[in-house]
This record gives sequence, structure tokens and C-alpha cells, in this order.
Amino acid sequence: MKTRKILLSFLMSVFLLSFPSIGNSRCSFLDQEKQVYDAIIGDWEMETEFQGSLIPALMTLSVKDGKLAGVWVSMDQEMEMIDLEFDGKKLSFKRTMGEGGETIDFEGVVDGDKISGNYLSPMGGEYKCTGKRKGSDA
Repeated sequence: MKTRKILLSFLMSVFLLSFPSIGNSRCSFLDQEKQVYDAIIGDWEMETEFQGSLIPALMTLSVKDGKLAGVWVSMDQEMEMIDLEFDGKKLSFKRTMGEGGETIDFEGVVDGDKISGNYLSPMGGEYKCTGKRKGSDA
């Protein structure tokens, strides 16, 4: 009986030691995710072309509870950005605008300290939007 317990303990130890990456795989994933987000978090000076004018905005991206979060400030309005996704190159999000609460989608590409993309309005309009990391020479 005692030999059986020792053998069982030994086999359990061997089994657990044979999978050291199980505990580390989540940490590795979080490290990779953090590196991807580090490329985009911060303040971005943005401009959207609308009816022949450039509308300035400040986009602030951060990480909250392990997820990408953002706020868009333009024309004295602060709007929460939702459904943010960033894969290291492509950035997409949604935000509401104005008092009517119309949701518009953004799809763009990040290239170092520059962002370029388009807003897609549910009413069919498409508006070019570009930006640079605040304080950069981009």
C-alpha cells in the first residue's frame, strides 16, 4: 500500500512537470498582447475630412482590464470608442457621434507614428481620417 502511494505521487509529479508551458502560455500570450498594444496606446492627433473641411480630434488609446479602450474628443464632445480591435497593423473601432447617437465605424492602418483610414457612415458616406502620434514628427 505504501509503495503504491509513493508510485502514484511519483507519477503525478512526472505528469505535472511534463507540462511546464501550461502555466506560462497565458503569461506569454499576455506579454505578446501587451507588446501589440504598446505600439498604439497613447494620444493621437487626428483629422477627418468632412464636407471640404478638416475636423481635428484627439484620440486617446489605453488598456483597461486587459482590453484596448479609447476616447475620441472632437468639437467639445468626448465619445467613448467601442469594439476596438488592433492586430499590430490594422485598427478598427466604432463610436457614436452627435446627439442623435449615430454609430460610425473606423477602419485604418497604423504605420509607426501615423494612422490612415476611413470612417464609414451608416448613411453611406465614407470620410478619410488621418493622424499622428501626439508629439511625433510624422
